[in-house]
Amino acid sequence: MNLFDRLFSPYKCLIYTAMGTEAYFRVAYRLESAGVSFRTRTSSDWSRHNRDFFPLEEHLQYDIYVKREDEYKAQQAIFT
Repeated sequence: MNLFDRLFSPYKCLIYTAMGTEAYFRVAYRLESAGVSFRTRTSSDWSRHNRDFFPLEEHLQYDIYVKREDEYKAQQAIFT
């Protein structure tokens, strides 16, 4: 998260880190179904060499943030 997001965004609670698009969509679907709003930050540190052998989508990291007041509801949606 950049400095602006850390200071002003209501989505400050990192609730889950998913590796790959399949894992991300599974968690995002559960949060949406539970009515929990969230924001996502993606990152990848895979070199070009590794991309030749593995699909990039499976090596993206998705950090999912929720509002502090939604933390418990988000945990219930994801882990139950």
